[in-house]
Amino acid sequence: MRNMTAILCALIFAASQAYGADNEWYTGDERCPPPPDDGTYSAPYNALDHPRDYPTFNGADKPGWSCSYQREDGIIVQYGNSMTPQQQWLAVWGGGGGDGDK
Repeated sequence: MRNMTAILCALIFAASQAYGADNEWYTGDERCPPPPDDGTYSAPYNALDHPRDYPTFNGADKPGWSCSYQREDGIIVQYGNSMTPQQQWLAVWGGGGGDGDK
């Protein structure tokens, strides 16, 4: 029984670590510092990772954080996406082509 409890605890820990890896917060730089994780923005989201799962999680209707600027050499730097996870999902998987198999 003691071994079973240890195995169960190890599995729960591994699962929580894997879940946390998918939910990393935004990255930025000195000109675009990421916002605090205070509920103002949705968590970072990639619609390509969720082809059949329309986002309904808490905050899926909040905008994502984004920041951009043009460097001295003319390159535009972009962080984040200001669309909500629901908007992102619809843009990628929402279809609109009328083929009915989505």
